[in-house]
Amino acid sequence: MPDEYVGDSRPWAARKPQSYVMSAILIALAIALVWQGFAYINAGRGGLVPYFIILGGPVLAIYYIWYFSFRRFESDGPKGE
Repeated sequence: MPDEYVGDSRPWAARKPQSYVMSAILIALAIALVWQGFAYINAGRGGLVPYFIILGGPVLAIYYIWYFSFRRFESDGPKGE
């Protein structure tokens, strides 16, 4: 039997135009996290946590923007092999 068509292997959020919307949301979230981290530092609250927020927020946003917008899902190959 010939190979069956499996369909689009990309997640829903990684398809166009959803990936553009997800990227915009993630950029806004990263800016909000950095802003909140600086607000905690200026208020003298949180100890080390605001610094993790300032560093971790943009790093996670960059990773997920790459995942939803630039990652090639077609090159993953079949699962289970």
